[in-house]
Amino acid sequence: MIAADFAWPEGLAPDTVCFTVDVEWVADAVLADVRSLFDQFGIAATFFVTHAGVTVPGHERGLHPNFRRNGDTYRALARAGERSDAEVYEHIIATTHGFAPEAKGVRSHSLFYDSMLLPIYRRFGIEYDCSYQMPFLDHLRPFWKHDGILEIPTYYADHLDLVTGATNFEVARLGLDRPGIKVFDFHPNMVYLNACDEHEYVAAKGFYHDTERLRAARHDGRGVRSLLRDLLAHVSDRGLPTMTLGEMNTLVRRAAISCA
Repeated sequence: MIAADFAWPEGLAPDTVCFTVDVEWVADAVLADVRSLFDQFGIAATFFVTHAGVTVPGHERGLHPNFRRNGDTYRALARAGERSDAEVYEHIIATTHGFAPEAKGVRSHSLFYDSMLLPIYRRFGIEYDCSYQMPFLDHLRPFWKHDGILEIPTYYADHLDLVTGATNFEVARLGLDRPGIKVFDFHPNMVYLNACDEHEYVAAKGFYHDTERLRAARHDGRGVRSLLRDLLAHVSDRGLPTMTLGEMNTLVRRAAISCA
């Protein structure tokens, strides 16, 4: 299956909104807080898991492997520096897969990509990738890559907003009326802090797992948390179509089979 084979699936509204969370090794209390925001509005999200013990009932789990050489998973591989790229990738994916063995999707930490990953993903039952970031682009839709991997591009990421100030954390500046699917990517500590700029977020990394200090450092004005809450309310109040990435993957695959 390649891009030319894409058939728009029945049941997938062209303006569908998907919420995703990169778990990022956060404290349990921080993750629970972020999950509760989605639960308050009855909206299911896709949580890309970085470690064991991540429990998000009612939501989808995907994988968030860290391919950086300073990461714990890489350093846990014996003689890692002597291994081929393929061996390193296999180890990191196998380890992360153990945290959420039912996962059908992946978004790599730092949006790392190598075409060698696709056949390895496939061997572990991964069907879709969400590592391509295409900020605020019109007419976004899933597309096929080789090895039967479906790419579902990301429309918005909170970290990009911290760095660029693209929206001033205002829903009106998200371009929700633009045609195309819109996958939103949020990070729990940024949400918990209501971070409003990169400097503020980086400064808090010194107490990354101290929930009391993180709560005390929460920004009072516009920030990632206020944007997420307003966006959830906007989507809920207007009845905009939402689904998890896994649900979207299923619809696209079903349409591809019916057209084969």
